[in-house]
Amino acid sequence: MPRTGGVYSAPAGTKGTPGNTIQSAPYNSFIDDLVDDANAARPITAGGTGATSASAARTALGVVIGTDVQAYDADLAAIAALVSAANKLPYATGSATWALADFTAFGRSLVDDADATAGRTTLGLGTMATQAAGAVAITGGSVTGITDLAIADGGTGASTASAARTNLGLVIGADVQAFDSGLAAIAGLAVTDGNFIVGNGSAWVAESGATARTSLGLGSIALQNTIDNTDWSGTDLAVANGGTGASDAGTARTNLGLGGLAVLDTSDLVYTGTSNSNTSFPVTSSVMYTGADSSSTRNSTVTIRLDADTSAFNNSSGTALSGTWRCRGRSGSTGIAQRAA
Repeated sequence: MPRTGGVYSAPAGTKGTPGNTIQSAPYNSFIDDLVDDANAARPITAGGTGATSASAARTALGVVIGTDVQAYDADLAAIAALVSAANKLPYATGSATWALADFTAFGRSLVDDADATAGRTTLGLGTMATQAAGAVAITGGSVTGITDLAIADGGTGASTASAARTNLGLVIGADVQAFDSGLAAIAGLAVTDGNFIVGNGSAWVAESGATARTSLGLGSIALQNTIDNTDWSGTDLAVANGGTGASDAGTARTNLGLGGLAVLDTSDLVYTGTSNSNTSFPVTSSVMYTGADSSSTRNSTVTIRLDADTSAFNNSSGTALSGTWRCRGRSGSTGIAQRAA
């Protein structure tokens, strides 16, 4: 295709001359050349893009998105829609929405500071401004001429330690316990099940039951739930202390002022039996017996026996009656005896 500088020119011999016959060969070649030119990409110099696709056309024209030109962005479009003015600064108000804010000369003077130190100088702040809220440290100098900081503002509402404690409800000895070394020692003891708090002469200590008993001078009887004869080895408990003052029954009865009646079974007090072989009768019972002789004087002690064959009483054969019997009188060989004990 004959082009000069990208501009198409008809081949020579293709134009017709009036009165002359048009030659088919040159004419047909000219037509074919026009068809080829019409179907080929039109060069940029001829007002085309030199490409047959959008991507190739953008490259040929130098408008590659993201390289030669900015890709569409909603934020940029929103910013572009703002009407600029003096001392204004764009700021986002939401997703892809922007507005203008005032940007004063003072604000610009603070923004252009190179570091925090320069910024504090612009703001007229001292070094305390650099402290963290929870770790403010003032070294050197003093703070004077200010009103007591109220409790509601994080202060104590007072300028003395005593008044501050009162305002805060921390009066020593009224609201809080004053320090005491003994209490501090108790507070430091381990809480162990079964331990006792005792004094060792200089401090409070925690002792086990066994150690505490030793400290208190207690023996093994302190461990007993009940006390029986195997546990008790002390002296006889006096009558004045609720005891008997004795360790045997006889002495105990004597100490308690009890006579022979105290040892009698109730069956010895009143005889209610009917057996002719009975050998036990109540004290003061009287029987008649045979065999009385000169030794059976009044009030003399006699042994009364029951004859198993005759069931009669005598003083020579058979089973002896229980208790102590005394003769109360006799007539010949017959006597009367009474149980005295």
